[in-house]
Amino acid sequence: GEWKAGKKEGRGVVRYANGDVYDGEWKAGLPEGRGVYRYANGDVDAVFLKQSLDVGEGVKWMADGRRAARLRDGKPVEEISLEEARQTADRLGLPTPSSYGQCSRINRCLCALVGTR
Repeated sequence: GEWKAGKKEGRGVVRYANGDVYDGEWKAGLPEGRGVYRYANGDVDAVFLKQSLDVGEGVKWMADGRRAARLRDGKPVEEISLEEARQTADRLGLPTPSSYGQCSRINRCLCALVGTR
């Protein structure tokens, strides 16, 4: 990612020791703006962040690839269809799993072989 005055700034990726990955915008060293968390368990959150905190509406895709949820300030508020999740992410300008290489359960082995997960 990018750096400014010794702190992350702009767009970047961080990989945590527990296997989680954050890919998104940074400001003054903190995640801020649009971002995607890919959790080690396979869940994916597309969210807005302000000083590292989830704010407003977002979307969670469950690891099973069959369920999604609407997020409010980082917390699931209702289960929604995969189509509604995609439409919500598009409306909010957030990435969807297909736009950042999220692998479905079916092709996870293939993705691991080609390095897209």
